[in-house]
Amino acid sequence: MIAYEYGLYDEAQFASYKKKLHDLLYWLLLYKDPKTRDEFVNVNYNKYFENLMKRIDGFNKLMNYPKEIVEMDNLLESAFIETQKDTFNYKAYRKLVLDAEALIDKIGVHYDNTRYV
Repeated sequence: MIAYEYGLYDEAQFASYKKKLHDLLYWLLLYKDPKTRDEFVNVNYNKYFENLMKRIDGFNKLMNYPKEIVEMDNLLESAFIETQKDTFNYKAYRKLVLDAEALIDKIGVHYDNTRYV
């Protein structure tokens, strides 16, 4: 069981939501990838990003503010800033998003690999 602000999640619920977060971050890559971005011209990237950050903020509160979220938010904000540059660098953007995504699996795990309870 994973403790959160109002009670407990079972492992399957927690794993399912973490997978959903992975998927949501993956879309950030598709929307900006030079090879796929033309397929998503009708997607408002800025709005998607804003809504994603709100979802992460809600998760942050529910999970009682795990330290990994601070770094994840910073990496994602840095990625967003990269998209606003005239000299947008997709490789730098991709690295920031993937580094943020890697932190998802660390949420709810102590450094000795035990679960928060």
